[in-house]
Amino acid sequence: MRDAETPPIAASADKVPYVIASALRTLDVLRAFARPPHRLGLAEVTVRLGLERNQAYRSLKTLEAAGFLVATDDARFELGPAAAGLGTAAMRFHATSVIDVAGPLLDHLSTETRETVHLFVLRGDRAVCVDRRESPQSVRLVSILGRSLPLHAGAVPKAMLAWLPDGQQRALLEQLDELPVFTERTYRDADALTTELAAIRERGHSYSDEDFDASARGVGAPIFDASGAVVAGVSVGGPSYRIDDATLERFAALVRGAAHDISRRLAQHAVDPIPALVARS
Repeated sequence: MRDAETPPIAASADKVPYVIASALRTLDVLRAFARPPHRLGLAEVTVRLGLERNQAYRSLKTLEAAGFLVATDDARFELGPAAAGLGTAAMRFHATSVIDVAGPLLDHLSTETRETVHLFVLRGDRAVCVDRRESPQSVRLVSILGRSLPLHAGAVPKAMLAWLPDGQQRALLEQLDELPVFTERTYRDADALTTELAAIRERGHSYSDEDFDASARGVGAPIFDASGAVVAGVSVGGPSYRIDDATLERFAALVRGAAHDISRRLAQHAVDPIPALVARS
């Protein structure tokens, strides 16, 4: 049976002139990867979308050939570089306000820390990188514009998760065992992560201490819109060998200050930086 939470865009294709039904069906398959666990096999796609096995397979292989999906080692598929590129363009278009407001503050963070600076926006249950300032140092974090990350690991993702409405936060915690494990320090226990989220809210920032990248440390803070909802986040990070505890604390103060200033400027402009993309409970 088709998954009721994934309404088809191809359902009425036969009634619409000039519409290619097979193309709409393939786009249906692509949309299925927008929901957790974001990695699906042929059998999972057929069940989720109610398609015939041959139809689903042809759509998957078409999307793979176009770069929108890539095959994984366990015979599943996940979003590929073409999807990331399209997502980046869409997110940057909708996040123009927050990018414009944050720009000077990202420059300042980069100058003050000489480490990599990231700006993420919240899209549903993912954090998407929409801007960055790379470290001028030869050994540095490598960042990818448009990269979409789950919210249970990394500096900004956890900062966003800490300020999500209770219902959204609880839903993600219930799916924790389905989310990727990046390093041995990635949270796998919902109770432990819940405790950490409370600590993040108490101190106003989050740490990434090798929980996303086994050789990196960083700090992130949330950015809020005029209504007080978390919509974005900013972080600074670098190689673990270069960022000791004292350096991490200095970065934390700078990142909190930048996030506060970006939030204040967004409120002054009275704009929603990412309209229609921020899920609210």
